[in-house]
Amino acid sequence: MRILIMSHNLIERGNYFRALKFAGFLASRGHDVTFMPSSYRWYKPRKYMAGAVRVIESPSWSFVIGKDDGWSPIGAVYRIWTALRRKYDIVFGFSHKPVDFLPAWCARTFRRSFYITDWCDWWGKGGLFENIKYFRKHDTRLSRMKKMILAAYDRVEALFEEFVPRRADFVTVICRALYERARAIGVKEENLLLLVSGADTENIQPMNKAAARECIGLNKLSDDWREMALLGYTANYHLDEDFLLEAFSRVCRAHPGVRMLVVGAEFRQSEERMREWGLKIFDAAGGGRITPAHNIIHFGRRPFREMGAFLGACDIFLLPMTDIVYNRGRWPHKVGDYLAAGRPIIVNDVGDIPLLIRGRDVGYIARPDAADFAEKIIQMLSEREKWEIFGVHARNLAETELNWERLGEQLYERIRER
Repeated sequence: MRILIMSHNLIERGNYFRALKFAGFLASRGHDVTFMPSSYRWYKPRKYMAGAVRVIESPSWSFVIGKDDGWSPIGAVYRIWTALRRKYDIVFGFSHKPVDFLPAWCARTFRRSFYITDWCDWWGKGGLFENIKYFRKHDTRLSRMKKMILAAYDRVEALFEEFVPRRADFVTVICRALYERARAIGVKEENLLLLVSGADTENIQPMNKAAARECIGLNKLSDDWREMALLGYTANYHLDEDFLLEAFSRVCRAHPGVRMLVVGAEFRQSEERMREWGLKIFDAAGGGRITPAHNIIHFGRRPFREMGAFLGACDIFLLPMTDIVYNRGRWPHKVGDYLAAGRPIIVNDVGDIPLLIRGRDVGYIARPDAADFAEKIIQMLSEREKWEIFGVHARNLAETELNWERLGEQLYERIRER
């Protein structure tokens, strides 16, 4: 079969990893697979091979909204042209965004392609858009006019979110909440598949902590780099930032020597608020030495090929999730990375992740409040004798239930039934 898979995300952002993994699986079964993510280059496509997958990065320029958000008019036109130029048996769009939906709908209408759409985040009806309003309101870099335009985009997208699954031939969803929502809007169960994201057990392997810390340069930044207790946290953006930092502040008061290693976006908090929490960030890219006052070590965004070492440098991983609609309607991809790295994990009792780890001895599940989250972290910090066995169980979970081959077979079986 000829298969076209599209993700609105930029390289190594968001759903890019999920889409690429399924593209790789289908290519490994002998199919002709083309994968289209968005390019960092705003107007010029880029073509290359990723294993057996043909990758075409599409243009990403758009008017006001970001190039990672799937609204590029140039990107949409280029993808429509790509989808119609050849006859694809299957077109798989990994979102409801215009750059994914419009080409797929054109291919279905004019080329009779079988259209699959993936639903992996809860956007409207109290979901992500509701939380985005808070961040935009407090973002002094955005003008009032731009905030109004972005709000208009949100309203249109909220309509697309439920419009697109009803127009597809088949729908994959990433969690139970979205499965039930898809059924509620009229998607038939025979056209619906619950399909979580897996763990990259090839590129992320359990590492010796001292070797990993030396690999990321901690030995050059601190004299106690071998002995420091490190909580690991990665994020493309910090939706539950206040919750995480408040909990970590409580942990620091109980364990003054603990530090949090962060890879990803910058925190938005003011210096005054950080001082109130007793937190101070060390910018690893800025040089200098880590002092006893620095309890957050921030490495910024790093290429995925380096993530194994950053994760391997940590003792315990954190997955903070407040009890909001958006968190109940998603599956954080980082959980697969955490488990693959073979370390204990502390999560909140929100969404589907607790169902995955409950009773598996891979970590602790805390209530979605800062006090209990901090208490579970402190408990794990005091139980060093459990770290190794919890890590072994975590890696085993990554290799079994979150095995990409296993998940790919689930998808493939349903496709073949069609």
